[in-house]
Amino acid sequence: MRTTSRLGKRVKMIHSHFAAALVFALVTSVVFTVTTKDNDRERVLYGLWVFSVFVVVSFALAWLMYLGQR
Repeated sequence: MRTTSRLGKRVKMIHSHFAAALVFALVTSVVFTVTTKDNDRERVLYGLWVFSVFVVVSFALAWLMYLGQR
């Protein structure tokens, strides 16, 4: 992470694609979980499921792009 200054405040930026993908997966899975499930057990299981699917799909797409450029 790099720290930049904007209007006198310090802002931390993510410069890794992998870290950005993990943050996106986490935030998206939390939003999906909160808006679709009713009880806590379903929320936890569904949140873990959605997060893991996002991570697996990210890796699969990364490999496809890597193999596609060769």
